[in-house]
Amino acid sequence: MPGGFDSHSLPPQSISITLKLFMHTNSEPFQKDVVLVGGGHSHLHVLKKFGMKPQSGLRVTLISRDLVTPYSGMVPGLIAQNYKTDESLIDLRKLSKFAGARFIHASATNLDLSKRLISVDGRPDVRFDLLSLDTGSVPKSSDISGAENALPVKPINLFLKEQAEINKEISDKSDNYNIVIVGGGAGGVELSLSLDQQLRSSNHSLIKTPEKLSIFIIEGFSTLLPNFNKTARRKIIDVIKKRRITAITDTKINQINTDSVILSNGKILPADRTILVTNAEAPSWLADTGLALDRNGFIRIDKNLRSVSHPIVYATGDIASLENYDLPKSGVYAVRQGPYLAENLRRAAIEFPLKKYKPQKQTLALITTGDGRAIAARGSIMLSGKWVWHWKDWIDRRWIEKYQNLPQMSATKKSNGKDDIIEEMRCGGCGAKVASTILHQALDRLPAQTKQGLVQGLESPDDAAVIIPPSGKALIQSVDQFRSFIDDPYIFAQIASNHCLGDIFAMGAKPHSALAAILLPHNNENIISDDLYQLLLGATKTLSEADAVLAGGHTGEGAEMAFGLTVNGYVDPEKIMRKGALKPQDILILTKPLGTGILFAADMQGKSRGDWIEQAITSMQRSLGPLVPILQKYRVEACTDVTGFGLLGHLVEMLNASNVSASLNLSSLPLLEGAAELSRQGIESTLKEDNQNAMTGYHKPISHNAYPILFDPQTAGGLLFSISEDFAEECVAELIKTSAPDATIIGSVNEIRGTLPSLVFE
Repeated sequence: MPGGFDSHSLPPQSISITLKLFMHTNSEPFQKDVVLVGGGHSHLHVLKKFGMKPQSGLRVTLISRDLVTPYSGMVPGLIAQNYKTDESLIDLRKLSKFAGARFIHASATNLDLSKRLISVDGRPDVRFDLLSLDTGSVPKSSDISGAENALPVKPINLFLKEQAEINKEISDKSDNYNIVIVGGGAGGVELSLSLDQQLRSSNHSLIKTPEKLSIFIIEGFSTLLPNFNKTARRKIIDVIKKRRITAITDTKINQINTDSVILSNGKILPADRTILVTNAEAPSWLADTGLALDRNGFIRIDKNLRSVSHPIVYATGDIASLENYDLPKSGVYAVRQGPYLAENLRRAAIEFPLKKYKPQKQTLALITTGDGRAIAARGSIMLSGKWVWHWKDWIDRRWIEKYQNLPQMSATKKSNGKDDIIEEMRCGGCGAKVASTILHQALDRLPAQTKQGLVQGLESPDDAAVIIPPSGKALIQSVDQFRSFIDDPYIFAQIASNHCLGDIFAMGAKPHSALAAILLPHNNENIISDDLYQLLLGATKTLSEADAVLAGGHTGEGAEMAFGLTVNGYVDPEKIMRKGALKPQDILILTKPLGTGILFAADMQGKSRGDWIEQAITSMQRSLGPLVPILQKYRVEACTDVTGFGLLGHLVEMLNASNVSASLNLSSLPLLEGAAELSRQGIESTLKEDNQNAMTGYHKPISHNAYPILFDPQTAGGLLFSISEDFAEECVAELIKTSAPDATIIGSVNEIRGTLPSLVFE
């Protein structure tokens, strides 16, 4: 294997003993990768069904731009603030976890159907055997000049952020405020009524001067709601008139400016905000995929919900165009298509005949007016009143509850009522290695790994890496490895690499090179190759950012994915930072917030939140490298990185090595969002109890929200160091400007009292 990827190669000056564990897998391999792009309503059902009844041989991945997705039926109520945000949103990471699906938080940007690859923004391509697209649509703007000056109602997450800005803008503006809504269908009408209700009930300046706000609806047809029956249309138009919302029909928008719109009749309307709720438009990237599209750019699908040109691709919801039907772009169809999509993906995997989807002839339309009332229309029937709102509210809450309140699942997954059977007994020892052809497939896709001093690495087909250290430098070497705790191998490798680099940075060294130790579950060749590539690319990206290279490593089969690095670094022997250099009167500083162990323990139980996990991942991806020059500038001598033993465990190591004591201010500890709340619920990492037991005798336990988090094991945690009180504030200010926005003074170093170091909490 090139550069000794088959061995743990070390510089000739070092002596190392490496223990290799060879394991065989006892789980049935995945045969097909099913990738879902988009968190639309159909995909919610697919994830729920696969969570309730996993399909043997299928690995499911969800790629989504958003962490949470709103239920479209509750969006008007959310805008009108009839619902709290959490009541109307579905956590996609949590649902994916329930389904046993990988979750990739990114935007898909293109497809390579010949290679079966999905281009994803900011990360490597993702391969698939079966692909399903349910990304929804965006308001049509391609035929409107200046559309970039408007606010689209989708994606709704971005619109909700801007909604708060609109409220502020109204308060800040001394004269009239004008909102122009482009589109007089159900979406535009509901938005105008809901937004009007919310603004007038919450904005103090509008309560005093209601005439300050004007809302206009622009519709190209001769009437609003052209697809509704006359009775329902008349009822809704009456409501709009009573609310003093101006409807301008039989007119289009020619130009959108930053402060006005120009209509097709030449009239100019002042517009502080222009909001697009026009007909649905397909995402532009579909045009280059090679998929068969209809005249409006949507994916043409058959009655099995498959692309008419590429049977391995499925599409539902707004992004799809069902052959021989002219369905309106409405969430109700995505909801109804969900069970058919879930069933057909399952059947496609086992090569069973697919199930045909036939849309209903009529659908029930429910329009909320934002004031606790609603109007229902189906065919020629119209109903209205408060009771209709309560009926709609009951329907919506009942639907979303299915995806918010997930049942507890057994750890043993069943397939057709039977336990999965071991495919075959896999070999151990060197028979458990990843095949050379698969390894080459991954390595050939990596960027070149070359660096001064690396005489032999990945580019050289030899048994070991050869490294020549620079003159006058001390070799710093560290090794770490752990099992995967997230289902995205690219991000996992970045975090694991960052974690492994921590010891090098904590001693003030510059990383030079690394050797990887990788375990991969047994699978088919394509899946193993892709997972290996994702891991290696994530690792080399993080190493490259630290000005280091991957020089080689070892691969093997294991029961689950694991990744680690042996890292080599160099440092001036006179500038090494050590644990045993704490001095009394010095100030203690921590550069990263605590709580990763608690958050991911909760994530495993389905009790965390997607946004909490996302900000923890962001923290773990922040490199410690840029902090080292700052610490050296202030002549820091005592430093360590906070990892598995928790903050207190690593601090006590420093206290023992330095023969000093310390005081900690628990209220000043930086914590990841959600960590304290989950800790109060009794959620903790499996290592927390051992960490706490190891600290007996060093302190007296106290009652404080942050106290249990002192023992929480950290992954890719921050640096803990001491500095003279004269420079502490200045140093923290510099750290915050780099990659340590949470850097905080957490305590001080004291003289030892008695025979053992001790800890005091403030």
